[in-house]
Amino acid sequence: MIDGLALLAGVLAGLGSTAVPGLSWLIAAGALAGLVLLTPLRRHAYGSHMAWLLAGLVLAWSSASQWQSLRMSPATADERVLFEGRIVSVPSREGADLRFDVEGRFAESRDQRLRKARLAWRDAQPVPRVGERWRLLVRLAPLSDTNNFEGPDAARFAFRDRVHLAGRVLPSRLNSRLLLANASVDSLRARVALRIDDQVADPDAAALLVALAVGLTDRLSADQWRVFNATGTTHLVAISGLHVTLFALLAFWIARVVWRGVLTLSHRVCFVEREPFALVSGLAAAGAYSLLAGFSVPTQRTWLMLATFAFARLGARHAGAGRTWTLAMIAVLVLDPFAPLSAGFWLSFVAVGVLLVASSAGTPRHSTLWNRAAGAVRMQFAIMLALAPLTFAVFDGMSISGLWVNLLAIPLVSFVLVPLVLAGTLAVILVPAWSHAPFTLAADLYDLAWPALTWAADGDFASWRATPSGWWFAFAALAGVVLLCRWPWMLRGSAICVALPLLFMPVPKPAPGTAHVSILDAGRGSVVLVATRSHVLLFDTGDSWNTHGTRLRQLVLPVLDAWGRHRIDLLVLPTLNEDRAQAAALLAFERRLDDVRVGGGWPASSLPVSRCADSAFRWDGLQFRVFAAGPGGRYCVLRVSAGEHSVLLAGDLDVAAERALIARMTPSELASDVVLMSRQGSALGSAPEWIEATSAVLAIATGGIADSQSRRVTLERWRRAGVSVLETRRDGGIELGIGTDGVGVRRVARLSRYPFLWRGSR
Repeated sequence: MIDGLALLAGVLAGLGSTAVPGLSWLIAAGALAGLVLLTPLRRHAYGSHMAWLLAGLVLAWSSASQWQSLRMSPATADERVLFEGRIVSVPSREGADLRFDVEGRFAESRDQRLRKARLAWRDAQPVPRVGERWRLLVRLAPLSDTNNFEGPDAARFAFRDRVHLAGRVLPSRLNSRLLLANASVDSLRARVALRIDDQVADPDAAALLVALAVGLTDRLSADQWRVFNATGTTHLVAISGLHVTLFALLAFWIARVVWRGVLTLSHRVCFVEREPFALVSGLAAAGAYSLLAGFSVPTQRTWLMLATFAFARLGARHAGAGRTWTLAMIAVLVLDPFAPLSAGFWLSFVAVGVLLVASSAGTPRHSTLWNRAAGAVRMQFAIMLALAPLTFAVFDGMSISGLWVNLLAIPLVSFVLVPLVLAGTLAVILVPAWSHAPFTLAADLYDLAWPALTWAADGDFASWRATPSGWWFAFAALAGVVLLCRWPWMLRGSAICVALPLLFMPVPKPAPGTAHVSILDAGRGSVVLVATRSHVLLFDTGDSWNTHGTRLRQLVLPVLDAWGRHRIDLLVLPTLNEDRAQAAALLAFERRLDDVRVGGGWPASSLPVSRCADSAFRWDGLQFRVFAAGPGGRYCVLRVSAGEHSVLLAGDLDVAAERALIARMTPSELASDVVLMSRQGSALGSAPEWIEATSAVLAIATGGIADSQSRRVTLERWRRAGVSVLETRRDGGIELGIGTDGVGVRRVARLSRYPFLWRGSR
């Protein structure tokens, strides 16, 4: 077991390094590890552990080195290339975009090395399918278009999936399908998903059935994810290790019945014994199911553990639970050294480890129904408490209602819903006409259970959200070990006291008379959060064209959770469009939203909306002024002041609106220490008169098209006026502090975040 943990430690050390050593160092480390493992030195415990540690380092560094040699530099962003390759992922739809991965080469380049591209195609015609070969005209983009302190790390996701370049498919006659898809597991997964979409009318029910059938979770709606997260049932959504194990057991039982039937009918001795036949059949069926699920880390882990157990039985050897767990971990890391970068790796292996430790405590001598039920409750409670530090680290919270919801949801999903979905999936493969009945029945069951699940998710104490300090996780991990030890319950229960710091942990808040201004990197959009002692203001939502409010969920909500704020006192929309409207509706659904002010107004909205007009108010000793600008008050501008110091958020002002605002305002009303550039730093705003009127020391450009000619001209205009310039597309998220003593830059994401290997891809 220690060898597996040593290999994991080596992989983590390699992934956590800031640079990859040269080839000579990799060869030397690999040779040393091989020398120890292949000689009598391996018999020495410390030598063996060190060899596995070195092997983990070599695995991680060699994989990272290969990825770095193939990735495209951020300097190539906005270049147009002709890319030719095979689609290797089932395309998923996000609004009008189709997103998919292509493995191929540049059609017109001397560099013909194989690369993996992550592409988006708006209004794709004809619709591409997995396994097909295409030639596409692509405008390159950075692997990660955002860089913030909180929220998802797209660069890490690209690194984990070994994606070397990203881009958008441009409308062109050059786009052409070169070859139709051959029969493959991925094409089968797409066919099953399409069949479910055709036969199930409710899109939410169809999305869940697709996730359970073939492991594609991209179709699940935001509300479904909210409910699953709040109730702790996310592990049941996709094909989990439990489902693979149950399917293997079912196949094992069927194989035994078939063996007995064949023997009975033939009246002779079968050339294969019953148990080996059943073991191999169950293992093969579980492997097929894992491939159908995309062979994710949980299914990999489960199948490898089943394979270890099966081969040990076939070889008449005893494989303990710890050894099986360790061998599965080693196999997963050898197959994919980047696996620890996914939350599923940790949740899967830790959960199984907890199950093995908790179940080793033994069962009651008299195994009655009551004892079994009590054991299931204790097991669920132990898993929830032991996984609490991990769920707080990954999701900034944990589900309280999941303790009792899972007791009902696990049997319902695992023993009723999943068998129905599997029956429909087998019917799609063998007899497509028979697939309608099981899919329809599964959808009806979902419709019956969903209101109860929603009720559990909407409870006041459904989930517990917090962002603990780093020291808490060390104590919490130790408490989890104590909880699983075979000690008296009074002593083990004392480990729960480690949660007390979370109950009384003070939420970091600005001092009275000061505010934190967080300018997030939202790609082509803009979003600013202003937090005072007791209030939060959100300026813009981060959305750009056709993002449908997704930026707010990805970027703003994680920051609010990190701040411990669950209420937005005021949302200011610089002007109204469809994407911002959808983001505002999502915010009102996810958090308490007290007031909305919109440039130009928002007719017929059910939200607490008012038209943007010149006004002023005070929060916690700071002055907030809202200006209406442009024809008919179309644009909304915000100025935050602490004494003589201020930050001006110009929003979507164009040159004409800037000049009109200058004409009716006094110089002191616009002068500010920091200015958020209007029109996202494009040449449509930032007139010379505006730059002079604001008298800024620092100007910040958000959103827009990175490195465009228009942007370069605008930034140079500010610099010639003696103003320092920061831009979120280059520097990432920016945090400011404002008070009576001035305005200062507290943190810049590009400079403050740990320089992991994948961070250089932006």
